[in-house]
Amino acid sequence: MMRAPHVSYATEGSFKTYVDYLALKRHFTTDSYDYHKYNGKVKASFNSFQTRNDAFFFYKLSQRPDRHNLMVSNMVVNPNIWVRDLCEEPAEDVYVSWKKRVDALTRHFTLDLNQLESDLQDNFFAAPGSHPKIIEKVIRKQISVETFAIITHITNVFPYWEQHLVNDVIARDVIRLSKKYYPFLEVDKKKFAAVVKSHMN
Repeated sequence: MMRAPHVSYATEGSFKTYVDYLALKRHFTTDSYDYHKYNGKVKASFNSFQTRNDAFFFYKLSQRPDRHNLMVSNMVVNPNIWVRDLCEEPAEDVYVSWKKRVDALTRHFTLDLNQLESDLQDNFFAAPGSHPKIIEKVIRKQISVETFAIITHITNVFPYWEQHLVNDVIARDVIRLSKKYYPFLEVDKKKFAAVVKSHMN
């Protein structure tokens, strides 16, 4: 009986997907690495990659036409997601939901504004012992992380929060995600600022 030929899943495509995965994971889990600043480059060896037990999953992922955004959309939810999980149906569901939001970003952003206080400043004020209302909204998933990232960058509320939320671990994690995620969104700041101005005081 003839043996089936050995199949190597360590291809050029699977290795590129592996490198992109490492870069995105480092971007979303560390403060020091910036995916865009370093153009998604990280130190990785093809020879070492060939010996990895999960090379098959990177090969499988490399066959996806929009694998980069599949990884981004899932790492926004879980920065430590394993490559095997990225090949499963729940990851696809996260991606599909994300794609719907970003493809209609202005509409979703406008709808989310209706969930916020009409006085813009009231959303960012941090009363002692509590989170700002907008952070509570994104934690409770009453607004999307996309809306949160856009409005926090439009208003540049970060310096105020850095002074008032220094020891709040939960708030700092959400703020950090906003900063890390925003560069992946294609945002016309003037356009979105005009939307905010038309909806809020």
